[in-house]
Parts: sequence; structure tokens; C-alpha cells
Amino acid sequence: MSNSLVIKDFKTLKVWQKANALEQEIEALVKGFPSHEQYRLVDQIIRSSRSISANIAEGNTQLFVKRELFHANAALGSCGETRNHLLTAYQNNHISKEQYKILDEKFLEIIKMLYGYIKRLKSNSDNESDAAINW
Repeated sequence: MSNSLVIKDFKTLKVWQKANALEQEIEALVKGFPSHEQYRLVDQIIRSSRSISANIAEGNTQLFVKRELFHANAALGSCGETRNHLLTAYQNNHISKEQYKILDEKFLEIIKMLYGYIKRLKSNSDNESDAAINW
């Protein structure tokens, strides 16, 4: 085994940093939701927003590019799910139109970053063996 082994750290990824920050913002936002939404919308929006950064982290820690692609795609799905929950929150007057617009723009930015990340991973996958690191 080589002494030049490099361990990838998901925390260095800008897309993970933005997803993590947005997750924290969502956590603070839902504290103001009505109590009857606690085990419905609040639970769902927290779970889906957490899933974005969690999937990025899990994928980035994988040895194989195909697995990393799988998790990046799952993060995209969680972005869509969370955007849907935010729209529901807006439609039910739990957040203002301005809050909705700001958060939706942040999610769109993360989605664009994930598209770029996936494109880069696919390019790496085409140019290398399936292993994400060199031993």
C-alpha cells in the first residue's frame, strides 16, 4: 500500500457545505410551524433536508465512483422532495412568499452544484478505473 493514500473529506466539498448550512436554516425555520404539523410536515422536511448532505457525505466516502454517483443522485432527489415540502409550507401559510423564494433559490443553487458534481464524477469514471482512489 502506498504512503500517498489520500482520504477524501466530504466537509471540503462546497456543495456539502451549502447543503449543511441550508439544513441548519430549515431546522430553525420549522420551529415556528404549528404543533399539528410536528409529525407531518416538520418531520418530513427535516428528514429530506438532512438527507441531502448525508447522501453527499456517504457518496464522497465511497471507494467506487458508481456508488458516489448513486448517492449524488439520491441527494438530488432529496432536494426535490424538500423543495416540495417548502412549497406545501408556503401554500399552507407556514412561511411567507419571501421566505419561500429565498429558500427555493438556495435549493436551486445546490441542485446546479450537484449537476456539476455528477458531471465531474461521470468524467472521472470514464477516464479511470472504477476505483475512486489510487492505492
